[in-house]
Amino acid sequence: MRVALSTTPHDVTVQERPDPVAGPGEVVCRVLACGVCGSDVSTAWVARKVPVVLGHELCGEVEQVGEGVRTVAPGDRVVIHHHAPCGECRRCRRGHETLCDRFRTTALDPGGFAERVRVPADLVDELLPLGDLDVERATFVEPLACVLRALDRVGLRAGDSLLVVGAGTSGLLAIAAAHARAVEAVWIREPRPERLQLATTLGATRHADELVDVALVCTPARAAIADGAAAVAPGGALCLYAPPAPGERLDLDAFATYMGEVEVHASYSAGPADMRAALALLASGAVDPLPLVTHRLPLERTAEALELQRGGGAVKALVLP
Repeated sequence: MRVALSTTPHDVTVQERPDPVAGPGEVVCRVLACGVCGSDVSTAWVARKVPVVLGHELCGEVEQVGEGVRTVAPGDRVVIHHHAPCGECRRCRRGHETLCDRFRTTALDPGGFAERVRVPADLVDELLPLGDLDVERATFVEPLACVLRALDRVGLRAGDSLLVVGAGTSGLLAIAAAHARAVEAVWIREPRPERLQLATTLGATRHADELVDVALVCTPARAAIADGAAAVAPGGALCLYAPPAPGERLDLDAFATYMGEVEVHASYSAGPADMRAALALLASGAVDPLPLVTHRLPLERTAEALELQRGGGAVKALVLP
């Protein structure tokens, strides 16, 4: 099979590898589509992993099932999650499934920028049937799940007001998800006119000086985080959704944070319940992500897809093996 191997954070080579084989309890899927995530183009994030086959926003068709697998069968179309928590450790019990040691060590073989992936036994129970959902929308299950977890962590609920800072894929999905939760008002801060226009098309209003219950900052820029914090009303919450560079300091007014009882949260990745909730939202049509897809490229053009995402030329690029 062919894989797109990232040899450095900016260099990709397409190479041949042996087809994976499903061992006991395992599944092999043919990759149908895989989205490009912001983490796939983060130099600091990818540098720790290379050489690596990236891609974790994927769906596929089951081709092989190993001995003992009863939950899926060849021909099933599924969303493929890349991590799974243990559900029993202290972090899991406290609602931090994505910080679980098992979550961090489970992984696909290789990543989604490949023609096939082997799903290890620990992840087989996380395969979710697509039903009637098309494969392009299915690539948004994982990124939408991450957004839903962030909104849950800050307690966003009907009647609240939300400021989204940054209209990339995550910010735009947050706008759609907030409307699905009957949020009273959704504001957007975004410097790029074309992204701002897309955000307003999805139902957000350009932010001025309005105070909000929740600010979700979908960019690691210090100035953006400060803008989000400044907009949080007393009793509100700030959520850091994009990872700043290691060693980066937050520029927050400690006195205002204290006197306003402002909660500061961070949210990383998504757990099994978040994946199921995202799939349900997409299947119902309450959130339609297709307007976010700007580029569809074959596997041999994975490097181009990554560069488009890195440089902002794509809102969302999909790799279609």
